[in-house]
Amino acid sequence: MKKDMTSGPEWAVILSFSLPIMGANLLQVLYNFADSVIVGNFIGPAALGAVGLTNSMTWLLVAFCSALGAGANIAAAQFFGAGKDTEIKETIAASYLMAAALSAALTLLCVLAARPVIDGFLKAPQEMSADSRAYFLIYSGGIVFQLLYNVTYGILRAHGDSRGALYFLLISAFVNIALDCLFILVFQMGVPGAALATVIAQAGSAIASMLYLRKQFPDLLPGLRCLSAWKKQTWLLTRLSVPIILQSTVTSFGFIILQRLINSFGTPSIEGYSAMMRIEQLAHIPSQSLNVALSSFTGQNIGAGKTERAKKGCRSAIAMGVLTSAAISALVLLFDDPLLGLFHITGESLRRGREHLDILMLFIWTNTIMNITCGFLQGAGDVKIPAASGFVNLGIRLSLSYLLAATPVGFRCYYVSMPPAWCISCLLVVWHYRSGKWKEYCIVKKGNAS
Repeated sequence: MKKDMTSGPEWAVILSFSLPIMGANLLQVLYNFADSVIVGNFIGPAALGAVGLTNSMTWLLVAFCSALGAGANIAAAQFFGAGKDTEIKETIAASYLMAAALSAALTLLCVLAARPVIDGFLKAPQEMSADSRAYFLIYSGGIVFQLLYNVTYGILRAHGDSRGALYFLLISAFVNIALDCLFILVFQMGVPGAALATVIAQAGSAIASMLYLRKQFPDLLPGLRCLSAWKKQTWLLTRLSVPIILQSTVTSFGFIILQRLINSFGTPSIEGYSAMMRIEQLAHIPSQSLNVALSSFTGQNIGAGKTERAKKGCRSAIAMGVLTSAAISALVLLFDDPLLGLFHITGESLRRGREHLDILMLFIWTNTIMNITCGFLQGAGDVKIPAASGFVNLGIRLSLSYLLAATPVGFRCYYVSMPPAWCISCLLVVWHYRSGKWKEYCIVKKGNAS
């Protein structure tokens, strides 16, 4: 069912739209969380470190897929707000064509880069190297499913449907956890079993999402004639997606460099960072969900010419996000040791993970404001400043980490560098929002909306 977000109380519309997204994101993080708990407890801490070592690389793949989905969402939402049905179908056709081409290119690149990056650049410890390569190569085989899912999910969100993803990922989470237990506990497949379970679950959510789109929105399915506009719509999607992809690519390579620095401090840092990352993913769910919800809300309202309503929605989303982040921070600070202990890490690994997690929780509100404001800007069609903020964030974090690594700060360098990076990036994004320059990037110009 299509949902018009151009009327009703702004906070209520955004909250009701974001709750299923939060549920879907929670499920996605939880089945990654379950992967880590099962791997850490039933294979061993070294196996958990091997999987964690590939985090920056798998995050890059996820970011590529999310960027294409975000581009499809921005374009379709503004066209929906303006009532341009033909352009919506053309956008959908071009999105799936781009997904097919991108999946082939990324899969080939992953196969070629796995050994040089993991063994050469990241200098994976010998006891983790083989498992890291196996996990990454199997995981990269599921790129096509991630791209198809993200494009479909972007189209559904643009039309006000955020519940579909909750259904898809509910099925996917149960499949993933069940297959984890089967492949690791019964078949003794080790780390490759965890990767295979993830890929099969991703395939299930991709197929389910496309069947859902076909059943619930049959009028959105593009015909062959929609392919005639593939050049125009591909260019539009490229303009919207490439800055997000560039940001994600640079950020991911930056985190690969950061992971190399973390690796240089030994196994305790690798294991502590890997466990901490899983908790961090949970803590960011509210702001990420509000980012996605606000992007669709903003797209529809700006497409319909309701700019002031879009701005009110942004302020409401930030208020909800900061309050939620404060509550999560308090809980995590109280229960940091038990949460990290779920991953079967102890001693120095636990201490380093706890220190990192606690500092992150004290400053997460700055990242929440930045993330939600970026959702507004992207929904408005202004994708350059959110990308620039990512470059600034990464540049500060990497520079400080490497500068501090040689000082008495030592292994703490990679988490001490985080607060200033978040604060400065947040100020950049908020300043741009207040300047109003984002109004120049509307896809549907005034006078063209029907």
